[in-house]
Amino acid sequence: MIYVNGYALVSARGGDVKSSVASLHNEESLPIILDNGRKFYKIPEAFSLPYYDIIEKMIRDALEDAALLQEELSEVALFLGTSSAKLPLNEAYAMKNGTLIHDLYMDEITEIMAQRIGLKGFRTIVSTACTSSANALVQAKEMLESGLIKKAVVVGVELYNELSLKGFESFMLLTNNTLKPFDKNREGIILGEAVSAIVLSRKPSPFVFSGGAVKVDTTSITAPTPENLAKVMQAVLDNAKLSFSQIHVVKTHSTATKQNDEAEAKALHKVFTEKIPMVITLKPYIGHTMGACGSSELVLFLEALKQGFVPKSMHFDTIDPECNISPMLDETAALSGYYMFNYFGFGGNNSSLIFQYKGH
Repeated sequence: MIYVNGYALVSARGGDVKSSVASLHNEESLPIILDNGRKFYKIPEAFSLPYYDIIEKMIRDALEDAALLQEELSEVALFLGTSSAKLPLNEAYAMKNGTLIHDLYMDEITEIMAQRIGLKGFRTIVSTACTSSANALVQAKEMLESGLIKKAVVVGVELYNELSLKGFESFMLLTNNTLKPFDKNREGIILGEAVSAIVLSRKPSPFVFSGGAVKVDTTSITAPTPENLAKVMQAVLDNAKLSFSQIHVVKTHSTATKQNDEAEAKALHKVFTEKIPMVITLKPYIGHTMGACGSSELVLFLEALKQGFVPKSMHFDTIDPECNISPMLDETAALSGYYMFNYFGFGGNNSSLIFQYKGH
């Protein structure tokens, strides 16, 4: 079996995992307003670092949380998932020098991190839109199970850049109001930035990586179909050798866009034919962190379980008959069992993960 041994996160909630999750109990921290009037969940200035420095810090924090010794780093493979990659660096260069494209060599990120930290194992970068770090987790799991690698650190990276913001704006998917997943009055996405890292190995821990599945929907670049989303959820159940009745909670992708939420809701009804488990939405806490949401939302959720609770969903008021989903609006105690995590992305790439919490 593959286990989670350590993790780290910096996001709009704060600069470390424990305090970020503790803040989930309190009143929501609002996204900032950008100069163009758009809302955005930004990493607080107190925790903001230059591009490579903030990635390095999260990797080091996760390795430290996993209690890995310096001599073990040579065994650690590096998997990095990102949607925007080095766009923040290119935009900063363009602003300074008036050049539109400076450097699109994405692999340099993993090379620089490996050199800085001393990682000598396999390394790769995954860029599949909003499923990037989720797919990186699946790839790391499969390579660990095959014996190709002994340990892995999976990193999700998404930092502010104008191209991503304007891209979502061009699709008219952004809201200037509140991010309200599954709500009848939802208006769209608020983007956010985050960097997170998760250490995986065969060393036992309370968190078991039970299953992972990836499916590609070729019917549309931007609009998921309920049929494909149901297939990927069924595939992860099959991969984990579980029935739908064994899932305690589903952490939904739930971007708060009309079409995506409807498709995911219909897929949930297809898979969980008898009773849908408790549904949790996390994007109202940190925004939609795109390529980093796979690892970042997972870290938030696992640490909440470790602190003894399942976080409530926020900003839900009115049931949408097209969804017929009511996210959980009150915290509940963390229970041992299986938790499903959904991540769906542009390009028709959809992923679903299952983790088992074995308790303390």
